[in-house]
Amino acid sequence: MKVHFRIIVLAILLAAASLGAVDGGLCAKTGSFISKLTEAQSLFRATTTSLRAGRTEEADASLRRLTALWTEATIAYRADPPALFARVNMFPEVLEGAGARLKRASDALSENRAEAALEELLPLRREWIMLRKSAGLYGLVECLDESSDALDAFMVMKRTPPDMTRAEARGDVLAKAAVYRWALRRCDAYAATEVITDAEYRRLADPIVAGLDVVATAVRLRDAALLERILVDLKTFDTQLSQRFGG
Repeated sequence: MKVHFRIIVLAILLAAASLGAVDGGLCAKTGSFISKLTEAQSLFRATTTSLRAGRTEEADASLRRLTALWTEATIAYRADPPALFARVNMFPEVLEGAGARLKRASDALSENRAEAALEELLPLRREWIMLRKSAGLYGLVECLDESSDALDAFMVMKRTPPDMTRAEARGDVLAKAAVYRWALRRCDAYAATEVITDAEYRRLADPIVAGLDVVATAVRLRDAALLERILVDLKTFDTQLSQRFGG
């Protein structure tokens, strides 16, 4: 009886160990792809930043690394998606589509058409953000994307200046500024410590907060022209922040 009991216990332990090994393998596979995707987004930012600055040699080097990385990921995961991404609609097509876009960008850059290469690459930012969100992932990249959306709602007031003589309009200005401030501030919690203390991050994020502080002054003075100048500055810094640390 004791022998039978020991055999049963041993079988249960072996089964549990086997399941643990399988789960561990699945987790490792998912973690590996997330790591590659994160690195791809970093290389994307490096490439597009270099292209915007006219540094085509740097752009070419980072684009080559990005293309090689994505090719490796496509080969590894196209037919066998990581567990977290298996539920993503058309996951293999997303991998292949990004690869084709990278190829077209590389071809354009090799022909000295830097602007065309940049235009080809830019949609990848949104595609990769949506890929992460579809898998239930959320971090600094997604947070900055949403804070930019909050600013876009605020920027409507640049295209259609509010009537600052109306209390309702002034309240709307303050409300939109508060939403953007909240959306941006919450991103600090998602950023790695080295990013939060990074001088460039603070150089771009702190002026946004300072600009939002001046919004109340524009409202108090009922100065639509001042509000417009603030919005222009906010958009400039938000764009740079997104390009440097976003998707």
